[in-house]
Amino acid sequence: MNQRMMDHVIKATEEVFETMVFQKVRLGTPIAGEALRPKSNVVAQVGFAGSTSGMVAVYATLDTAKAIAGAMLGIPPQEVDGELPDAIGEIGNMIAGAFRSQMTSDGNPCAISIPTVTVGSDFYTKPVADCQRVLFPFKFSDSEVFVELIVTEV
Repeated sequence: MNQRMMDHVIKATEEVFETMVFQKVRLGTPIAGEALRPKSNVVAQVGFAGSTSGMVAVYATLDTAKAIAGAMLGIPPQEVDGELPDAIGEIGNMIAGAFRSQMTSDGNPCAISIPTVTVGSDFYTKPVADCQRVLFPFKFSDSEVFVELIVTEV
């Protein structure tokens, strides 16, 4: 996978958490491969298409997602309820949007889709197309949030 694209996802994630969640995240060791299955109950996905296409996905446990949403909204995590899908969808949308802007600056314009959020248990996401995947684990407070870049060349 293109290192520049990976750097864009990392930078976008760091910027979005700092400006919208008001906390810094710390990058762990990225994981590449096909059988990626981060522990999560909440997944936001945003597709992108252009000279390169794919998806940016954000994975979190329910407790981590509530902490993120609470920080965004200025409320305690235990008070987060119906706002959760919208808040996590917006995090995914902003990360994908910042990624798209950086790609466009590199001369690779692309468009992004609206975010899709899945909340539940005992599920995982698997793209059906031939693709390259890199999972970026980030420490968020005492928790972990994962951002995945899935790329299929057009």
